[in-house]
Amino acid sequence: MLELFLGCALFSIGFVAGAWYKSVIYDSQPWEVFRWDSTMMGYRLIPMGSLMHRGDNVLMGLRLNSEAFPIEGIPLEGP
Repeated sequence: MLELFLGCALFSIGFVAGAWYKSVIYDSQPWEVFRWDSTMMGYRLIPMGSLMHRGDNVLMGLRLNSEAFPIEGIPLEGP
């Protein structure tokens, strides 16, 4: 009986900690959404309040501060 109670308590603590971590770290990032614009052959920033439709080519990105990168650069590595 004690093991069941401890298991439920640990699961609940982990769930609450994960929800807090997501809201503090992930949701507070400066995310930007871009839509493909065929008139300029590139992605263009979508203003807040705009509608996205089914079939739109949409790209979501995160703005990074490149001033914090080392002088020699950061290699881009794939999977």
